[in-house]
Amino acid sequence: MVSQKALIGNELMKEIISIRVDTIWKMLGRMREDGFPDVYEEGATGKWDNKGAIFIPGGLIYQDVDEMAIQYTKIGAMHPKTFRKKIRTAMQFDNATLLFPDGIASGINLDSGFFSRAARRIYTFKKAAFRRKTKIGAHHHLKVTPENIIRSHCPLYMNPPHGARTRISNCAAVGLIDPPLYFAYCESELNLTREEAKTFARQLDISQEPVKTNKGLTLFPPYIVVCHDTRYKENSITGLIRILGIGKFGEFATLSFERINSSLLNEIKRKKQAFTAEDIFATYGDISVLGILRIYAATNPGRRSQQYAMQIVSPKKLFNLDLEQIGRDAQKRYHLD
Repeated sequence: MVSQKALIGNELMKEIISIRVDTIWKMLGRMREDGFPDVYEEGATGKWDNKGAIFIPGGLIYQDVDEMAIQYTKIGAMHPKTFRKKIRTAMQFDNATLLFPDGIASGINLDSGFFSRAARRIYTFKKAAFRRKTKIGAHHHLKVTPENIIRSHCPLYMNPPHGARTRISNCAAVGLIDPPLYFAYCESELNLTREEAKTFARQLDISQEPVKTNKGLTLFPPYIVVCHDTRYKENSITGLIRILGIGKFGEFATLSFERINSSLLNEIKRKKQAFTAEDIFATYGDISVLGILRIYAATNPGRRSQQYAMQIVSPKKLFNLDLEQIGRDAQKRYHLD
């Protein structure tokens, strides 16, 4: 199972988490004002993440929804501070943000139908290829639907119908889960020439590796990161974060910021975890908030394994975040006493 450091020990997640700390303070204020969004209501966001986000390794994407090549300004090797600033700016745009080793493309509109067809066909053919029985019989049981794929990459509390952000991210993750099959599909579906296929194959290979600075600091991992603007879970304070394409089919992770209560404390004890005061992201009145990383096990299309590992995220140990300063700025921004 992939480690916590591999999942969130990078500059992309550091910036997303710092943004979500700001959001935590806004949501804590709204809880006091009786304006807290419902579990399935949008708006569990703050100033910097109000549109949600999808971050995708750029090499996975051959073209946008208008069948145009992806355009972005190449700036070469990025300094961590410059990279984080661009990530914060990118979260002000709708649609997807594509991350390349030498630049970022923001506000990219992707063809959800293309990724839906890719995922559906790849896993239908894969299921048929590994079928032991040679007689077809009830052949409809071989078909894998987009809903099967989405269900396998979402926690059980994310009920359908699912929005475009969820659909695109889950189906695009096939490019990281099964790169050879995804490449073969794209090469055939897009009628790539030999040179186009060679270029795309090279980009796809690069997208499977973390991008690091010259000093070895990881800017972003080879995963898809989805910042939802909906809580989805009663105990969550902000929108859910999902990390996709981290291993085999059905493996994914969630990062949520949750109120410390009896339910969470029981889960922490059951999972043999522990936390200290340094692990708390924010405290307001009688409410304290922890960051919870859950890593879900692999499964088969259409199924969702309930097996998961749970880890407490320490903002100071892992990221050295200045929570006091972020908190002061947020309280001033959202007019908290």
